[in-house]
Amino acid sequence: MLSIKYMIVICVVAVAGTPDEDGKWHPYKYGNSGKYIPTDEGKYIHIPNPYIHIDNPYNGGFGPYAHDYEPYVSAATEDRYRLVMTPPKDIPYYKEGYYRNNGIKIISQKHVYDEDKYDFNFETENKIRAKENAILKNPNTIDEGIASKGFYEYLGPDGFMYRVDYTADENGFRPKVKRLETPYSGKWVLEKIN
Repeated sequence: MLSIKYMIVICVVAVAGTPDEDGKWHPYKYGNSGKYIPTDEGKYIHIPNPYIHIDNPYNGGFGPYAHDYEPYVSAATEDRYRLVMTPPKDIPYYKEGYYRNNGIKIISQKHVYDEDKYDFNFETENKIRAKENAILKNPNTIDEGIASKGFYEYLGPDGFMYRVDYTADENGFRPKVKRLETPYSGKWVLEKIN
């Protein structure tokens, strides 16, 4: 029975002797004074950087202001234009019945055919021209073939001359097309659309 009494006393002393945890700050509880200790960290250091005046007065730039007396034109009232092609001038080669009545005459024609090359050129009265020069490459081999270079051109119904310069060889047919003005060509003009 005595041992139970000692046991109760020890438990009461243990409970009474534990520190009070009331949620408040107790600066001396763990040996810390709790006082603010100042340091020089983050202290402002003055760096002298004086203003230096640069004597550069304004000189007027591009001269005095010039008032523009033209009235403001909004996009809604502004004149608008588009490029249009005027009809071609009178082209004799496209007149009704020209080919039916006269046929197409050949003005010049030349050709040379040899075993390993050929050349030809011709021109007709309605402005069709063509010329080609060709040679035989790699004769008597598996790579034997013809390489040619030339052009052809004609006058279109719009009055422009269409010309095709070309090369044809082992790399294929490679044309370059041009559209050239003539005395018959229509002209590009600005036409007002509002």
